[in-house]
Amino acid sequence: MYLHEIGAGSKVFIDANIFVYHFSEGSEFNKSCTNFLVRVETSEIHGITSAGIIQEAVHRLMMVEASALLNVEVKNLPKYLKQHPEFVKQLTQHLVVPRKISELNIEIVQITPQLIEKSQGIKTRYGFLSNDALSLQIMEDGGITILASNDSDFSRVEWLKLYLPVSTAM
Repeated sequence: MYLHEIGAGSKVFIDANIFVYHFSEGSEFNKSCTNFLVRVETSEIHGITSAGIIQEAVHRLMMVEASALLNVEVKNLPKYLKQHPEFVKQLTQHLVVPRKISELNIEIVQITPQLIEKSQGIKTRYGFLSNDALSLQIMEDGGITILASNDSDFSRVEWLKLYLPVSTAM
């Protein structure tokens, strides 16, 4: 199922990759994710995400920005950036992302220690890593069954409906 197929009035949890594609103009998924987020912004769809997802998206977009400027393998970027704080100070495009997301009419769930503790059971139930387990816990607690994401790992959750962005390369 694809993002454009989500029905009006639906309550949808938005994963970090949707924001990354939206803010990455060269991405093959940019148009699909942008169109989806316009539907959220205009209240056709009730979009929900977490503060943790926003932080993950900002981090990924910082890496995208750095990789466009450096001749460093993506897998080596974090180490390079830690060793070159002066270069990190020059990365500014990603800094506006939290504000821009907050302007999209998206409900943002705050992360609490209790929520993190509760999400530990998701790991043993479904085999997810920490961030994805936390997202699933938020969805489960909020009665949210629709996820906007390009992460096919979520397809193994029987109660979840996964909606993917459409590639312009299709």
